[in-house]
Amino acid sequence: MKNNYTNSYLVFAADLGFFESTARKYKKDALLVKGENFSGCTPSFHLLSSLAFELFPKVLIGYAVCIKYKDDNLITEKEIRDEITIEIKKSNHNLANLYKAFPDLMIYLNVSDIYEFKNGYVWDYRLKLNNNKEILLKNIEAVRYGSFAKNRDIATFCMDDEIIIELLERLERFIEIKNKETNEELKKTFIC
Repeated sequence: MKNNYTNSYLVFAADLGFFESTARKYKKDALLVKGENFSGCTPSFHLLSSLAFELFPKVLIGYAVCIKYKDDNLITEKEIRDEITIEIKKSNHNLANLYKAFPDLMIYLNVSDIYEFKNGYVWDYRLKLNNNKEILLKNIEAVRYGSFAKNRDIATFCMDDEIIIELLERLERFIEIKNKETNEELKKTFIC
């Protein structure tokens, strides 16, 4: 049986499908950890939500690479995966750079700015919403290592956890939209 899928579509469907599923699971697990207990403050919620906030836009990087090679029948799956890995590593764990690379995502989330904040007591990202409210997202290393992180972190603020959950929900919906758009774009290039 002849393979009717381009290598770009196969990477999108399989590899990026798994990657996106992982991001969704971090988000889901964050919500499970938090539950209905908004008075409780847990580092597990912040670690899992920070991972979801990092991985979802990295999925978008993968989509862009797959679209770039949608008409290239000579490129291999490995070459596409390797390029996605290189592009993902460029942002490292820096959420500010990652989100600023996707202005349409920031608009969808109603985020006007995002920047890294570290002062020897906290290390997080500040998301400035369109209503001028700032939401704090922990840096992954900071929430994992606290005082022993590269940039010391000894405080976690949980007063905006409900807003973080709302942003995670919107973020997941945005990825769903982009997944459908990418799928439609890549399906146009099936090998006949």
